Amino acid sequence: MPVGSSDSAPTRISLFDRLRLYSEAALYIGATTSVALGLYFMFRRYHTSADIPDRALKSHTKIRGYVIDVSDGDSLRVYHTPLVRWFEQRPEKKRGLAKYTISVRLSAVDAPEVSHFGKPAQPLSAEAKQLLTDQVLNKRVSIVPLAKDQYGRVVATVTYRSWWFGKTNAAHVMLRQGMASLYTGGNAQYDGEKELLERIQSDAKRAKRGIWGLRNYESPAAYKQKHK
Repeated sequence: MPVGSSDSAPTRISLFDRLRLYSEAALYIGATTSVALGLYFMFRRYHTSADIPDRALKSHTKIRGYVIDVSDGDSLRVYHTPLVRWFEQRPEKKRGLAKYTISVRLSAVDAPEVSHFGKPAQPLSAEAKQLLTDQVLNKRVSIVPLAKDQYGRVVATVTYRSWWFGKTNAAHVMLRQGMASLYTGGNAQYDGEKELLERIQSDAKRAKRGIWGLRNYESPAAYKQKHK
């Protein structure tokens, strides 16, 4: 037998076996990557609305957090607490909220405008702000992001626990109490509830609650157009 020869020829791997090995490796890498990404997003905190990726808007991925501030009857700021960081102590309200909170606008509704930039407040704007404040300020909420508006705010469905097992939609309450009207402007987002929201508003109109009891009601859209 020649020197250096072997009793048996090298094992040859068939094409089928090679494809099977490649497939198993690809599945392993894919599964590992998915787990890593899942853990990343479970721990990652969105500091501002600019941090929320487009894929979260398109998939309407639910975001949880604490309401730190209420600006008016349809705007608030949320301190995001990811699922595995829910125990974190939320910050007290202070200056610089724009740097660490998500600016959120309630979807589907338009509340009376508060006074700003020297413009007068609309009737019941203070009451609308107070109603939203009573609902959500310093409470844990869930927001379902639907879009972003021209100001970079996240337009979202906002819900909170009113009972141990029950959830309340903040926009529903604003409409039901006549402290907001149905938003019908550009990029209106209804989260599949337009007919329900229209019924809620109709009930408030018939009962003349809130803005519907005003003698000369001016919609927020008309007010903003007049005070451009």
